Amino acid sequence: MKSLSFFLAIIFVIIIAGCSKTADNNAASNSATSLWPLKAGNSWVYQDSSYDATGALTDSYSDSTFITNQTTNSNGINFFGLNDSTGWFGTTSFAGVDGSNTSLYLMDSINTDAYVFFSLNPPDGYLTDSTDFESNPSNAGSDGLYGFKNTFTINGFTCYKNQENVTDENGNITYATVYYVSPGVGVVRIEEYSTDTNNVLYLDYSQTLKSYKLN
Repeated sequence: MKSLSFFLAIIFVIIIAGCSKTADNNAASNSATSLWPLKAGNSWVYQDSSYDATGALTDSYSDSTFITNQTTNSNGINFFGLNDSTGWFGTTSFAGVDGSNTSLYLMDSINTDAYVFFSLNPPDGYLTDSTDFESNPSNAGSDGLYGFKNTFTINGFTCYKNQENVTDENGNITYATVYYVSPGVGVVRIEEYSTDTNNVLYLDYSQTLKSYKLN
């Protein structure tokens, strides 16, 4: 799993500071209409696939993600532990839904900075970014998250799409992650794109929902 930068965590704090303290975050997290229903015991089964630069499948397996009993709170948002031992989220991540039920947040582990990894607001175009995210000042770039107004059908699920683009100092996309989320279901598909030796993006990994169970 690739974390967004410290700057996105700062933006997260600013956004939440401007929200109503009376927002029912538990309802957003646990409701069947939540952008991602986060309740202990909820589970999702994914098909994970890896590809080489030619598009050939190099690995494929099923993995299960479930919500644990671990919880924490950051800036008024309740976060729930994820266990995805062989998948994209890993075993230490925490996920949260904002009170308006329009944005998803992740922590790489408990008590670390939270960051936006998916949002419906605004529904189309630029959402947020950070600059100079790399530790080497001579190789600075940016990390931008973008939304799409249209919906997409993935494995029968109607999904909204976000795309995170990592660019180098010249504005070239060097890495991209695409997220598909279906309200009331959760994360349906994640795609990761890397660059080949000719600096052309190719799909190197995907995680696609096969089934799910909500308590």
